[in-house]
Amino acid sequence: MTLFERLLVGLALLAALMLILLTCRRRRLPPPPRLLVVLAIVIWGTIGAVEPPVSMRWLRAVDDLAIAYALIALLRWLVMGLVPALGWWKPTAKILQDLLALGVGAVITVVVLQRQAGLNLVGLVATSAVLTAVIGLAAQETLKDMFGGLMMQLDPPFREGDWIEVGTDSGTVDSLHLMDTVLRKTDRSLVILPNSKVVDTPMRRFPKNKVIGNRFSIALGYEIPPTRARELLEEVIRRHPEVVPEPKAIVWISSYDDAVVRYDLIAHHLGGTERRRLQMRSDLLEQIWYALEREGWTLPLPVRQVRRADQGRAEAHPAADNPSLTAELLRRSWLFAQLAPSQVEQLAPLVRCLRFGPQETIVHEGDEGNALFQVVSGEVEVFKEDGSPWGRSVVVLGTDQIFGEMTLCTGETRTATVRARGECVLLEVERQDLLPLVVADTGLLQQLAEIVSRRRAELEKLSSRAAAERETSILEKMRLLFTDTPESLL
Repeated sequence: MTLFERLLVGLALLAALMLILLTCRRRRLPPPPRLLVVLAIVIWGTIGAVEPPVSMRWLRAVDDLAIAYALIALLRWLVMGLVPALGWWKPTAKILQDLLALGVGAVITVVVLQRQAGLNLVGLVATSAVLTAVIGLAAQETLKDMFGGLMMQLDPPFREGDWIEVGTDSGTVDSLHLMDTVLRKTDRSLVILPNSKVVDTPMRRFPKNKVIGNRFSIALGYEIPPTRARELLEEVIRRHPEVVPEPKAIVWISSYDDAVVRYDLIAHHLGGTERRRLQMRSDLLEQIWYALEREGWTLPLPVRQVRRADQGRAEAHPAADNPSLTAELLRRSWLFAQLAPSQVEQLAPLVRCLRFGPQETIVHEGDEGNALFQVVSGEVEVFKEDGSPWGRSVVVLGTDQIFGEMTLCTGETRTATVRARGECVLLEVERQDLLPLVVADTGLLQQLAEIVSRRRAELEKLSSRAAAERETSILEKMRLLFTDTPESLL
């Protein structure tokens, strides 16, 4: 074959390689080896086109070895990469692929060098005791790494995707090779560990997609009763959508320090990477801060002094210690806008202004409740349970919108879960806040029942008859909830 013919064949092979590569990318299949194949084609088209002199017959060995290595790489990709990706059989462990490729490559190298270059490597090693000893000593660590890789393949202590800690090194297992294990750290850098070190060093493993315990601690002030502190911490953990219900969260007192009480917490969730554990820990600590603020407490200050916050609203709240502003905010909603101004002004000092952090659960589907909420600033998102941790998103509520009115009026359990999309401020109106208004005006229950039932009929597109039946049902339930005897307000 002439040099021109070889160049044409080489170009055709390169074009076929590019076509296969594009097809694999389009169908998201493992790509074929490129560098080794292109190098083999170039060597075959140049060195293989000429007949080298006897003194340079090793060039023929280079040509044959390049083609052999390229064929090994292509066969490995086809049999152990492409076919398993198509689902025809299970994928072969990467360490066994490396071992098989190394063995076949070594045999071919010995045969080619002996035939083309006249080098008898087997005889050279076998007849030289000194060389054998040198090779054995030089390969001692290499053999330890290789056998360590084989041991981990036969009895795998971890899987790709697991987070492991080996001595002072840690990361997500990116790949396991014949000689080393590659870990990917949270900052996306790679740590390459010899397999002998992985085998000999005690290992800590966080399995991928398995329930793990995320342990951390927090310091609270002595003025918070330990029982109340544990209840608050457990409630914050329980309400996080990604915390699994079983095993239950654990909160216990770790120590009594000079100015704080230290609590240890364990929250159980899926996912074992350090990034996932740190993010979960950050979410919970952030939500604990907001929960403490709503209870009127603060975290210990750097001077180690813990103080009880004023029972009034924080200055950061839009309605801080200003009943007239609270009344103005209430009148912006569809519910309280239809009450008399004097009734709203009477209600305003009793209403609580609460702040919630991002992704914090405000109410949970299925829970009992006795309050409704009005959005003052920010947004909240309504979810319905569908078997997933977060649930199915239904609607986003913004400023001046209300949720939870049916629970307040009828005593029914929460029909949906509501979470803060970002930091948001809400007005909380409890059932007991409305009692003074109900006592002062016996017709208020009828008015509230009409307002709520009309609103629900608009949202649910009910007929006039169904809306009337809904109004009657709501009024009866409100009479039972707001009075000791139903006849007292007839």
